[in-house]
Amino acid sequence: MDPHAAAVTSNGPTRRTVLRGLAAGGLAAGLSTRSSSALAAGTADGWKAFAGQVRAEFEAMGLVGAAVAVVSSDRVLLTLPLGVRNLAGGVPVTPSTRFLVASTTKSMSSLLVATYVDQGRLAWDQRVIDAWPGFRAPTDELTHTLKVRDLLGMASGIDEPPALSGLHEGDPTAPQLLQSLVNLPVKAPPNTTFIYNNTVFSAGGYLPLLHSGMSGDNLTGLFADDLRQRLYGPAGMTGAVIADDPRGLVADFMTGYGPDLTGANTQLAYGPVGSYAPAGGTLASLDDMAAYVRMQLRQGLSVTGHRVVSVQNLAECWKPHIPIPVSPELDPDVTASGYAMGWIHNQYCGGTSLIWHNGGIDGFTSFIGFLPEHDLGLVVLNAMNPTPTGVFFYLYVLNLLLGERFGLNKGVAAKVHTQYVAALDALRALGRRTRPVNPTLTEPFLGFYEGGYRLTPQGDHLDLQLGPRIMPLRVLPDGTYVVTAGLLPETRVLLNRDPDHTPRIELVGLDTVRRTVGLR
Repeated sequence: MDPHAAAVTSNGPTRRTVLRGLAAGGLAAGLSTRSSSALAAGTADGWKAFAGQVRAEFEAMGLVGAAVAVVSSDRVLLTLPLGVRNLAGGVPVTPSTRFLVASTTKSMSSLLVATYVDQGRLAWDQRVIDAWPGFRAPTDELTHTLKVRDLLGMASGIDEPPALSGLHEGDPTAPQLLQSLVNLPVKAPPNTTFIYNNTVFSAGGYLPLLHSGMSGDNLTGLFADDLRQRLYGPAGMTGAVIADDPRGLVADFMTGYGPDLTGANTQLAYGPVGSYAPAGGTLASLDDMAAYVRMQLRQGLSVTGHRVVSVQNLAECWKPHIPIPVSPELDPDVTASGYAMGWIHNQYCGGTSLIWHNGGIDGFTSFIGFLPEHDLGLVVLNAMNPTPTGVFFYLYVLNLLLGERFGLNKGVAAKVHTQYVAALDALRALGRRTRPVNPTLTEPFLGFYEGGYRLTPQGDHLDLQLGPRIMPLRVLPDGTYVVTAGLLPETRVLLNRDPDHTPRIELVGLDTVRRTVGLR
């Protein structure tokens, strides 16, 4: 669930938010919407050349599997599956191959709420506590003032610990997630500061069901059913489902990968999303996501002819309300950027706008976006971990499209490639500094820890396990440890003791836990 480049302009060390942009420098003054759309569509040969450049970058980055689509409201302009579904089998990626699309699900959850607003069952400016009397925020004031839109807009002023939705999504049931809201830290008054919060957003996704009187441990399953009935089906997203792990659910699915400290691609376990499904739980194909973006361009009318949501309430989801910082280097022509409800809205000199979101989860990075003035949309799905390199492929594709079709962000695609190479070089340089662990020093720390962690020996390294995740640890010259592969490569880890001599593991900047029991 991720804003724009955890590896480039970080929003924090977790993987759920990555932010992007666009510009308008090359358009002639007064260019009409019709001529602009024609420019965007281009010729078949033009898209062939674009596809060739994308394919060349995919190969230059050494990626495993990805899929790219360019769409307009009335057709799919380019479908480009790349690579293989997994390195072991070598089966090619297809437009039907399912990827975990992570935080792009947020726009779907906001749209789901919009369908209830269409029916008059909820209102954007309705107080949450009036929609759901069981709502409790961290303070009485927030409990009685936060509105429906505030739960979906990343400006509630409520923060969350970095590991809460970054490492422990699979832990709480939906009722436990909702109960945890009251204990979250408050960092700012509402509507003053952009604070990316998956827990608050998930509560917003569940709100229509809570308003209808539904509750209990089956709330996540009910949400999945509601999303299928109100969005996936009507929007023509026939292969989309809420799922943590595609195995046994669909036949054509992608395996996720990430680089280790040698730069080699290693297979990652599927990361649990669980009750955080409204913030990032969708499994979908390129065809599904292309249909979804086309529905946005068609202002709520699906490619199958269904009116999924009203024009008015879909537009409400796109409306920015809290500013977001952008990178001058990667977004040189952005004049304003703001979070909407499940979308990010960038405005560029010359009047062009980009409405977009990205996502990242173990082994997968995704991007969807569209330029409403130019009737053009983009989908990029990549089976590569967002940190430290996964975001660079969609950044390259997006800026290649903007630069070549509109003269926007000229030269940024080349900068993205340079930053990708630098990130991979830094990863390998760090790896060369590591050495095997000393079993005599690490043996006293082996065992089970709070939060579901487990530390075990594995050859010349330690394995720090958390659910299905495995984070191998090796030693750095200063005696600290570093994660060498998995979800969070490069993360520093300290093995220490509390004052009462209880062993303690600290994932620097993320989580600190005490041992509960040893291995023996």
